[in-house]
Amino acid sequence: MKAATVLLVAALASISIADGLEVSAGPLITSLSPTDDAFGDRFLTPGYSVGVAVDLDAPGPILFQLGFEDFRKRASAGWDGRLDAILVYAFPCFRQQVYGGFSVHAGPGAVFADGSYSGTDDFGSFVEAEGTSVGFGFTAGADLQVWGPLTTRLEYRRVYMDMKTDRAIIDGSESFVYPAAETDLGYSQFSFLLFASLFGGKESIF
Repeated sequence: MKAATVLLVAALASISIADGLEVSAGPLITSLSPTDDAFGDRFLTPGYSVGVAVDLDAPGPILFQLGFEDFRKRASAGWDGRLDAILVYAFPCFRQQVYGGFSVHAGPGAVFADGSYSGTDDFGSFVEAEGTSVGFGFTAGADLQVWGPLTTRLEYRRVYMDMKTDRAIIDGSESFVYPAAETDLGYSQFSFLLFASLFGGKESIF
């Protein structure tokens, strides 16, 4: 794990030097809510995700966002289920410097999801299912440089995603679903991020 971390840092450094990019990375925490009414009625409160985000800031107005999130939602009042998912995203954005260390950005992008769901459905059956999907979305946010290489970000994201599945475990027994059931996995998300500029910038750590 330590060797992999060293290799990743070295790779990001070489990208920054070769292409003139500023590379920033840091942790993120988000509040995530489904946009489908059926899921919203069960969730009642937003779920949360934590992860890591990387910014590749090219010369000019283009900012490229990469991220990895671990999303979890557990049972709440009126809902006995759970949802776990890994989200991986890429968003090229247009960035505009407003004043000093304050800037805004927005852009479209893609999200990959791999997750599992379990819970009681509207007919009283306990359903377990898993799958993967790819969706698209739009993100917008604002950055504020707080000190040296450190920058904070507040961001809103809206993602459109569907998933089809032809099998599920219902009340403990594997069942085939025909025709395949389609589920709306769209969500809206508010995020807080803390970045450190690693390479390529005037205030970078390395």
